[in-house]
Parts: sequence; C-alpha cells; structure tokens
Amino acid sequence: MMDWKELSRPNRNALQRLYGGGSLRNCEPVVISRLRQLGLIEGKDGREQLSHVGWALMDYTHAQLKARLGADTRRASGSEHREVA
Repeated sequence: MMDWKELSRPNRNALQRLYGGGSLRNCEPVVISRLRQLGLIEGKDGREQLSHVGWALMDYTHAQLKARLGADTRRASGSEHREVA
C-alpha cells in the first residue's frame, strides 16, 4: 500500500477533503489526474470520490495518527502528573 508521506501536500489535502465528505470542485486538474492515476480516487466531472484503495489509505493513516496522538497524550500526562500530598 502507498504511504501517506509519499504524496505531495496538494494530493494529501485533496484526499482529506474527500475523506471529510467534501468535493474536489476547486482542486487543480493535475492533482485530480495524479490521484486518479494512483488509483486513490474514482469518478469524473466533479463527482470524484475515494476508491477502495483511497479509503484504505485514509483509514490506515487516520488510525496511525490516532495511535500516535494517544501515545503522546499518555506520555505527556504521565510525565506531568504528580501526586499532591
């Protein structure tokens, strides 16, 4: 599977828009073309949507982010927690 970090920022922004329920209405045609070429989106004429591969990438990336943020939160709260006597 493709890694999130391999995508350019405009490509990532476009995928995030679709993942959040938005559209690619004002997106550059070259970005849409590249995402379609990679198999991450399907559809045309302003009705682009995430493909199965696109959904899998976004779900995987979202789960990684949640896990990383959860670990960072636990670490930060553990180091700042002090018992009050």
